[in-house]
Amino acid sequence: MKWIDAQQPFDDAMARIGANAVIAVDTEADSLHSYFDKVCLIQMSAAGEDLVIDPLSGIKLDPFGMLLANPGITKVLHGGDYDLRILNRDFGYVVANLIDTSICAQLLGYEAFGLAALLERHFGVKLNKVHQRADWAMRPLPPDMLEYAALDTHYLIDLAAKMREELEAAGRWEWAVEEFARLENVRYEKNDDPEPWRKLKNLGAFDRRALAIVRDLHAWRDAHARKGDRPPFKVMGNEQLLEIAKTRPMTAADLAKIKGMSRYVMDRYGRDLVNIVKAAMAIDESDLPEKNEPKQWQRDRELEARIERMKKIRDKVAAELKIDRAVLAPRHILAAVAASGSYDVPAMREWQKRVLGDTMLAALKK
Repeated sequence: MKWIDAQQPFDDAMARIGANAVIAVDTEADSLHSYFDKVCLIQMSAAGEDLVIDPLSGIKLDPFGMLLANPGITKVLHGGDYDLRILNRDFGYVVANLIDTSICAQLLGYEAFGLAALLERHFGVKLNKVHQRADWAMRPLPPDMLEYAALDTHYLIDLAAKMREELEAAGRWEWAVEEFARLENVRYEKNDDPEPWRKLKNLGAFDRRALAIVRDLHAWRDAHARKGDRPPFKVMGNEQLLEIAKTRPMTAADLAKIKGMSRYVMDRYGRDLVNIVKAAMAIDESDLPEKNEPKQWQRDRELEARIERMKKIRDKVAAELKIDRAVLAPRHILAAVAASGSYDVPAMREWQKRVLGDTMLAALKK
């Protein structure tokens, strides 16, 4: 494993790596430790060489971006969606000609498709997960963390070759190629959602007053997280936030009764939290947020019946192929096909259309 945090060694390494037809790529970010997460490490492997690159050192990374965009070099990633988004966000890079071993595993019907499971299955290697939640922005990084990071790409090229053989033997390599092409188009998109609090789970049973408390607590937490550059869950967890909205504590004593409410949060933020609840309780009824509208398919019984008929066909085919139903055709695709009456929906892949044939469409006409 080679640690690189200076320009000349980096440029030399990119020249060596760029001479290979296939390279493995991964990144590490600090999303579990900061609000404004960033790429903290770039790992690369090729021809028996493992590199761990420090993008926080001020290195000009343009040669790396050129390698990623070079269609003549195959890039192997695992679960690359997040890597592609943050590389595009932080540096503007895009990737051409890629293989994703997580996608390969899902199309092969593997029950476990995390990298640790695949390495144990194919190479008998057991990854130590002790550093999964590590702070990759810390410097210097100890040797064991660097070795852990390097393992993320060390086996990827050989793993991709093994899985391609399996996919070709199963007649599914073209499925994977189509999925890879879609993944290449992933770009970072800024989230300008005006009501991000609505993404919290289990809001369906909340009345409008409780939703107002959720909204205002969420905004308060986000502001504190931004100010301290901390992930929101380190200010206060979702469970506690929702429980406050349910129980509506009006005193510090009431707040202290909430399960999981830490002494730190109580001492530092207790007064703020109670005041937020009191302010929300005083909001005029007409100014309270509306309840989440049910999705259209939930209100349309006929559409729901068509989806259910299609699900039975999909489930039968998935069982025959020994592939996860959601990989073969997730519900949002079934809903789109049921609504339009055809396969002409952007989300549906060509391989899915071929595999499901006209049997699923026929189910719509019953």
